[in-house]
Amino acid sequence: MKVPNPHSLWPSAPDLAASIAALPETPGIYSFTVRGNAPHLSSSKSLKRRLKRLLVPSYTASPNDGSPPAAKFVLFGQFRENVDRVDCWFTASRLETSLLMYELARSYYPKEYLKRLRLRLPWFVGTDSADPFPRLEIVNRPSAKSTAVYGPFLSRDLAQRYEQEVLGLFQLRRCTEVLAPHAGHPGCIYGEMNQCLRPCQCAVTPQEYASEAERVSEFLASNGKSAVATLSAARQRASAELDFEQAAQIHKRLERVAAAAACRDQAITAVDKFNGIALTRGFGNRQFRLWPMLTGYWQDPVNIDIPLEEAHAKPLDHEIRESLTPALSVVHTEGHRAEHLALFSRWYYSSWRDGHWFPFRALPDLNYRRLVREMSNLAKTAGPC
Repeated sequence: MKVPNPHSLWPSAPDLAASIAALPETPGIYSFTVRGNAPHLSSSKSLKRRLKRLLVPSYTASPNDGSPPAAKFVLFGQFRENVDRVDCWFTASRLETSLLMYELARSYYPKEYLKRLRLRLPWFVGTDSADPFPRLEIVNRPSAKSTAVYGPFLSRDLAQRYEQEVLGLFQLRRCTEVLAPHAGHPGCIYGEMNQCLRPCQCAVTPQEYASEAERVSEFLASNGKSAVATLSAARQRASAELDFEQAAQIHKRLERVAAAAACRDQAITAVDKFNGIALTRGFGNRQFRLWPMLTGYWQDPVNIDIPLEEAHAKPLDHEIRESLTPALSVVHTEGHRAEHLALFSRWYYSSWRDGHWFPFRALPDLNYRRLVREMSNLAKTAGPC
């Protein structure tokens, strides 16, 4: 996301109070530098009110009117004198505030912006394809060798729960050691319980273990949909052959697959295919912003204005399609993917989420009709223009 040019205020200006009073009633971000200190960067739900409280005194100094001590006026005046300039950025949604705050913090505090933003990296579940005997692992910093990583999960506990549910359906190893298979390996309890193929004891060939790992990868890619289709066909076939005992066993496995799939939110997918669009309000009642995310990276927003009914020249979904196609023709991958997904996770899983999320595999698969419907609903709740 590109940082727009700020709206600047000068505390030494005689018309500072009038300049602050003329600001719009919107959320925003402000920045100022007090001489001898590091730059201060913060946000507010009401930027106008926050700046007025910081820079404009709410009382006048007079000796006998019961006002605060003169020392407070001196400190307030010294504060204004030491601030050279105040930069402001107006935002229309909490998602916009979060993304803009991230970009500004990276430029202001390049070594400690994650700490200042209190941004925790989310958790992912994936497999290590570089290992000859792959296993599921939970990471919050996916490495280059991790080819199949899925997330972001809200917490480590949820990622571990999903991992355990998936492992209960297959026979991948759960040990973390670097395997050197030999017949005399002591093995582990999971091998004794038939929950592992025991590659450490040469019970299976590397090719047979790789086949099981491929089944796990297919499960993760579709979150069990491929397994459900296969098992449903097998259950139907067993029922047609009057093998009801076999059909009952397949049905229990279907229930276990459904339980594992339920541990994963609908937004979770492979991080290198994490595509979607966040819809939030714009500054006007009929203005909206689309925040695309491609391959796990936030892109520049696209502004959409809903015209009045009588002014419609073409269907709104066609206009959105025409606006998005050129804007997303080039994918920007600046920054760190895990941090971009952390910003998504903070917004998507929050109780204050102020927009809608529309995932897609490829841009033509985007549900434009649902997108237009949500925009129309937001326009109605915003009131007349």
